[in-house]
Amino acid sequence: MSKKKKSNQDGNIYDRIFKENAQYIFIPLIEMELGMKILSYQPLQEKMTKTLEREVDFLYKVEIENQKESLLHIEFQTQNEKDMIFRMQEYHGIIQRKYNLPIHHIVIFLGKGQSNMTDTLQSDMLFRGFKIINLYDLSFDKLLSHQVPEVVLLALLSNHKKERVERILQLIIDKLKQLTNSNFLDSTYAKQLLLLSRLRNLEPEIIKIIEDMPIIYDIEKDTLYKRGHQKGLEKSLVQSILGLHKIGLEKAKIAEGLGISIDKVNLILAENNLE
Repeated sequence: MSKKKKSNQDGNIYDRIFKENAQYIFIPLIEMELGMKILSYQPLQEKMTKTLEREVDFLYKVEIENQKESLLHIEFQTQNEKDMIFRMQEYHGIIQRKYNLPIHHIVIFLGKGQSNMTDTLQSDMLFRGFKIINLYDLSFDKLLSHQVPEVVLLALLSNHKKERVERILQLIIDKLKQLTNSNFLDSTYAKQLLLLSRLRNLEPEIIKIIEDMPIIYDIEKDTLYKRGHQKGLEKSLVQSILGLHKIGLEKAKIAEGLGISIDKVNLILAENNLE
């Protein structure tokens, strides 16, 4: 029997012992050692997300004297675990997100000798919240004046007047041309600007501007653009083939005139029972 297998079996034994006797063991122990007077408690069956592939040992909703309602999370360890503090931090985030209550985390060490596990995060490791940068609140002029093309693109998402959209788009394109010293339509920024325009429902405006430019870049390669235009192009081609066939033009001449293969002509005629 491998050591790993034996360790798992031992863990299961401990699980059974402690789960059967948790309320009689841990509640009095915590009261005695940590000075908490627990007035009531309610066990919660809490499974962690599959990404963690583990579940908490014990989780209770508790009422503690002189404190508001909170949760009591208990883990037991038979060995010192170097990263135990980070595992408890993961548990904290998941449990708090679900219950939105203060949490008391306790690890009960069952091993021989002293525990040397870190039990407190350094101040610069604590999660205290996050800062928000709202692009809609940023100045269009400030973003447009930046010297990094990727930042200039974000000017599209800033707070600007709806009636100035076409002018704003043109200013962004002109600035990108200046910074990259290249044909805008040949650059990746044309595609990126089109994608960003969808966040503000400005795709028709940007497509119009691009279509009016001397084009080398093919806007029809864009997936969403193709959805709306491919059917129209195909329908036009079919009508042309059928019309030329009707007036008696030979298949080879139809293919040559439309710049397509004769197989394509044969296929469309067959689909329309004109073979």
